[in-house]
Amino acid sequence: MDFAEIVTLNIIEDDIKKAIKKAKEQKFLDNLRNRHPNVAFDSKLRGYIGEIALRKWLATNGITIHTTNIMDDGSGMDIDFKYKDLDIELKTSLIPDVDGNLETVFQKRDIKIIKREERIEDLKGDVHIQIYYKHLREKKDIWLKSQQIDLESEDIDYLYQAFMAKRYINETILVAWIDKETLVSRINNLPEYKRTWGYAQRRFWKSPLKDSFSPDEFITYLLNR
Repeated sequence: MDFAEIVTLNIIEDDIKKAIKKAKEQKFLDNLRNRHPNVAFDSKLRGYIGEIALRKWLATNGITIHTTNIMDDGSGMDIDFKYKDLDIELKTSLIPDVDGNLETVFQKRDIKIIKREERIEDLKGDVHIQIYYKHLREKKDIWLKSQQIDLESEDIDYLYQAFMAKRYINETILVAWIDKETLVSRINNLPEYKRTWGYAQRRFWKSPLKDSFSPDEFITYLLNR
């Protein structure tokens, strides 16, 4: 896959406000680490923005998917979708500050597939798709921690402004995806010590973005099911 094949997803203010409302309604235990409440809420918000953005993009290509489950993976929201016989798992991430930009991320990073099982064959999900937001992770966390935000407020307009959520417009990017069959084959061809990588007390399966499939190929893959 080439970096030029990534897709900026169409998100508008109304979509973000819907995501804020859903984030307000959804309660979950942030059990990976003790994150600042503003950081934890923004992580939930990103998950729902990703869900809405992916749905819209697929709909413009004649594909309708259905949400089946929402769970916290400790680093954001992990949204599960169903399309025909496929389970699709959505990953959402920010840019590591050390990378500085999305192109470096594309060359260096992986689809964030958490290793919850001993064998790659037991991986949950038929397809894993990665969205990035063009925000620097540590810089954003520092800013969020410095803000006085009333998270109990029911005023969606206030929360939209308080989180500067307009920054998600034109900065929500569909990067790449991989199907389980391909991933299993690739992992099994790697030496044991190269099959996973670690971050924040978690292990992830090795799945480089640059070696994954493009958004356009995802459309073709689904239409051919």
